[in-house]
Amino acid sequence: MSPTELSLLQTNLLEWFSQQQRPLPWRQHYEPYAVWISEIMLQQTQVTTVLPYFERWMKKLPNIQAVAKASEDTILKLWEGLGYYSRARNIQKAALIICEKYGGEVPQNFQELLALPGIGRYTAGAIASIAFNQEKPVVDGNVIRVLCRLMDWRDNPKSAEMLKKIWHAAEEWIPKGEARFFNQALMELGATVCTTQQPLCLLCPVQSFCKALQANSIEIVPAKIKRTPPKLRITALAVIRNEAGNFLIAKRPLEGLMGGLWEFPNINLDKDTHIKEALEKGVQEQYGIRIKVNESLSIIKHAYTSFKVTLHCFLCTDQQDGSGDAVMEEPSAQWVSLEKLKHFSFPAAHGQVIQMLEGIS
Repeated sequence: MSPTELSLLQTNLLEWFSQQQRPLPWRQHYEPYAVWISEIMLQQTQVTTVLPYFERWMKKLPNIQAVAKASEDTILKLWEGLGYYSRARNIQKAALIICEKYGGEVPQNFQELLALPGIGRYTAGAIASIAFNQEKPVVDGNVIRVLCRLMDWRDNPKSAEMLKKIWHAAEEWIPKGEARFFNQALMELGATVCTTQQPLCLLCPVQSFCKALQANSIEIVPAKIKRTPPKLRITALAVIRNEAGNFLIAKRPLEGLMGGLWEFPNINLDKDTHIKEALEKGVQEQYGIRIKVNESLSIIKHAYTSFKVTLHCFLCTDQQDGSGDAVMEEPSAQWVSLEKLKHFSFPAAHGQVIQMLEGIS
């Protein structure tokens, strides 16, 4: 693309963004803390999903000092439903460092941003450019799609060679002094116009520069990447109620999937396993209590990034004396009333179980 063409593209895109941008809360003042939180929440999540989470987070934790002082349970509860819970824990780790090293203010230096927990090249670039208007590139799925179509790049966009080319273009195309708006314009264009399916090419402010449109290759650019089929898991879940009317829950280990969240006792099953017998045995081995598995509560199907789970949920009764003392064999477990369950952070599928319990209580 010639310098003249690039200048016209920049002008058209910036004018379009000034008129068509969505009125998002983090765009009101471009306060660095708000930009940071929004960018972490927006990773692999749509804006419409993020908005209520962002508003709730900012109301409860209006500044970095509040994040640093909050309990982990508070952080995870505010994040509940967004997934990728390590991101929430990394926000708090970064907040503690920011309070200790930078007086509670998000650092402006790109390398210092990059050194914070949970902040990689994309997020550091987003904060530096959007919050501080520094000429740093951002490359997410939307930007990859827009640039590949504008240049009609048909190679695998996730290959090292193509990513290098895309990052280079994203940096070279930033007009001086306009990083904040240009980077957002690229992402906004990909999110609202240059979409994966049925892009609105007639409404695109830079359609005259789009080589993929000229070559009639929009539908095949960027190149589709074959994904590994998700693995299937079958899990049995025990909703155990004792004589006092409380339910048994346990906290997951901090490391690993959904670390630090609470859950109902559950075990993974083989295809030919007798579910009820396996669940009774599994709970006794893990928690040291005997249970009786009663009627089925529900079958929940839930998809994660790399696998899908079918969750067989059963109402169960504690066969001990009702004290629940034996459960201390699992130190992270405790008996909790139905009313208090809502104060704990659960994976989405377990949250559905709580909603069912509230409906039948």
